[in-house]
Amino acid sequence: MATALLPRHDPRTGPGWMLERLGTAVWIFDIDDGCVVWANTAALEIWNAAGLEELRARRMNETMSPAVQRRLRQYQADFAARNTVFTELWTLYPRGVPRPMRVRFSGVRLVGGRVGMLCEGAPEEGMEPEMMRSADALLHTQLMISLHRDDGRALYLNPAARAAFEGRHERLVDRFAQAEDHARLLDALVGHGEARLTAPVHTCDGVRWHELTARTCLDPATGDPSLLVSATDVSSLKQAQALAQDMAHHDPMTGLPNRLMLSPLFDRLSAHARAAGSGLGMFFIDLDQFKSINDTLGHQHGDAFLVEVGRRLSALRGAQDAVLRLGGDEFLFLAIEDPAQPRLEALATRMLEQLSMPVGSGGRRVVVTPSIGLARFPDHGQDAQSLLRCADWAMYEAKTQGRCQYRLFHDQSRTRMETQLELLADLKEAIDGQQFDVHYQLRHSVARGRTVAVEALARWHHPVHGTVPAAQFIPLCERAGLINALGTLVMQRALGQQRQWQARGLDVGVSINVSLRQLSDPGFGAHVAQLLEDAGCQGDRIELELTETVLVEGSRTVHENLERIRALGMRIAIDDFGTGYSNLARLSETAIDCIKIDRSLIFGLPRNAAIVETIVAMCRLMRVTIVAEGVETAEVAEWAGRHGCHELQGFHFGRPMPAAEMEARLAAEHAAAP
Repeated sequence: MATALLPRHDPRTGPGWMLERLGTAVWIFDIDDGCVVWANTAALEIWNAAGLEELRARRMNETMSPAVQRRLRQYQADFAARNTVFTELWTLYPRGVPRPMRVRFSGVRLVGGRVGMLCEGAPEEGMEPEMMRSADALLHTQLMISLHRDDGRALYLNPAARAAFEGRHERLVDRFAQAEDHARLLDALVGHGEARLTAPVHTCDGVRWHELTARTCLDPATGDPSLLVSATDVSSLKQAQALAQDMAHHDPMTGLPNRLMLSPLFDRLSAHARAAGSGLGMFFIDLDQFKSINDTLGHQHGDAFLVEVGRRLSALRGAQDAVLRLGGDEFLFLAIEDPAQPRLEALATRMLEQLSMPVGSGGRRVVVTPSIGLARFPDHGQDAQSLLRCADWAMYEAKTQGRCQYRLFHDQSRTRMETQLELLADLKEAIDGQQFDVHYQLRHSVARGRTVAVEALARWHHPVHGTVPAAQFIPLCERAGLINALGTLVMQRALGQQRQWQARGLDVGVSINVSLRQLSDPGFGAHVAQLLEDAGCQGDRIELELTETVLVEGSRTVHENLERIRALGMRIAIDDFGTGYSNLARLSETAIDCIKIDRSLIFGLPRNAAIVETIVAMCRLMRVTIVAEGVETAEVAEWAGRHGCHELQGFHFGRPMPAAEMEARLAAEHAAAP
């Protein structure tokens, strides 16, 4: 390595006079301090300096780009490690004026042992602008460019490549974190002479994702076959993609995998179950009365509740299990079961216990429970979607059979499920195609001894399955979002029928069932007003029947619609009373006109006598009409009438019948009246 040079040598006592007389510009650069410490006369001219002291005072590192600083540090490391010499095209900027130079760099020891740089420069006056710019771009670019022999050994690395690899991966194969990526690169080069791929590589900053472009070429120095590789760090893009992927496949509220993750999770767990000879169960979990949290306590409480449900389900998860949120208040739980230690049904019981919880705020309290359906792999389905349908159907059965329970899908359910799916597909056409009819069931007045009102009931006459029970198609209409269309059809026909009977002198009220979904439509009140006007019906001859659930789960929109309906003169009745969650305060708020005691309580008389008597006493305090539903015998009819029920409805007085048959019945009663 060169001996340290003094800033100025006396030409009579040292060799400095020879450097002064050289036409080649020579200067020494202190890399650490970022300044020139010595320069001959030719160099002073290049740097446009009045003298050495003025040049030495310039702090070039203050205006030096980060890329140049990194390059000089690379030089310094190479000078210190070995007797390295570089010759490169550089553009200097003395006083801001660009000067293209071909510069030879070598190491020199400065006073104190630090490594500096001896620079020998020759102007490139005739250099084309394109060459100047390309040389400067190669120095400053963040693109990592390297030239390799055909065996992968590095021949050249530009500053960005040097900064990324620092000589640690001289062989190209050693850069790749996965050997198969290097093999793919070589295969493409053999086949096409060029290749492009994105792969994880080893760098000084750890494993990073690089987008690499490679092509075969010749070494411009030797003419030997070589490989030119350029790489761009795309780790940030990869991380953004991974984050977007994670967000797309996970529920942002609970952090659980979402519906998009069902298939991959199921595939992994079903493969594990097959390999280990284990069982696999899919639980479909739907929360009962969840809407009441949002409507009563607010969406903030509803969201917090869903997060808590996700947390509790996750706490029940085994090492191989998975929990997903499908959306809304629906969750899935995939559970592995060791045949020697069955756990699925016990797990379902624990879910019922853990997810049945009261939720309260500001003195208001709501109890939410789960309905759970369980399907087993491979008995009930070989793929995720098939098993999901079975678990969904089992959950549906749990909900229709009383909620807050679990049901295991079984073979008998399959036929029912297939029929239901077929009916579900036929529903819209049935409503549009006049397959629905309206039958009427009378309500007998105890005091007057005759029919005073009739209840309008939808009947579906399916061309293949015959008459479909209302208990079967009403829930299907709810699930298909067609309950409003069916409700409009029934109301139009019932209002028109009441007007016809009224015109024929048959004064009878008509009761029509409405659902929570109908009442939740902001335009429902106006819609009913229009139907009433179109039919020419009097509002006080029409009664709308609601379930207790409507009062519990109903929102402000529901109550606004009920107020609008009462303003039309219509009556409001609570159907199936005695099995839900109503209380006197809620009933009083809604201004109920009629309460219909649930058929299960009436059917159980006289065993349920105390319960029914309590309900009747409560209704008397409220001064509402009391209707006993499900009256099937003369004994029950006599008891209900004697204990204060105003009206009786049930098979003892007549089954639901078509309008013409009901009209004949009403006409006969009218003719027999005194």
